[in-house]
Amino acid sequence: RKLDPSKALARFTCHTTPITSLQWHPTDESMLVVSDDVGSFVYDLSVEEETEGAAGAGAAPKNDHIPPQLLFAHSGSPYTKEVRWHPQITSCLMSTSYDGFNVFIPSNL
Repeated sequence: RKLDPSKALARFTCHTTPITSLQWHPTDESMLVVSDDVGSFVYDLSVEEETEGAAGAGAAPKNDHIPPQLLFAHSGSPYTKEVRWHPQITSCLMSTSYDGFNVFIPSNL
């Protein structure tokens, strides 16, 4: 597959502060974790946005601020500076922030 370098594969505009950390998942090449001053976020780039016709009449209202690729958001720590996947427990995340060191496992991963 030939990719056009002038076109982004994904663009997330929901972050209002600069990204401080980014790491790809160690075993799932479509997932990444991102941190900014507000928190830590897990994205799955294999998720595609539904078209309006495919969503159906009973679909939830669309929120332009939350991308469909966002799987998890942890905003309980102020000024998150770094977030990393645990190398052996692949659903575990570790982050450093103003209030200390945090370890958490999102229930939906």
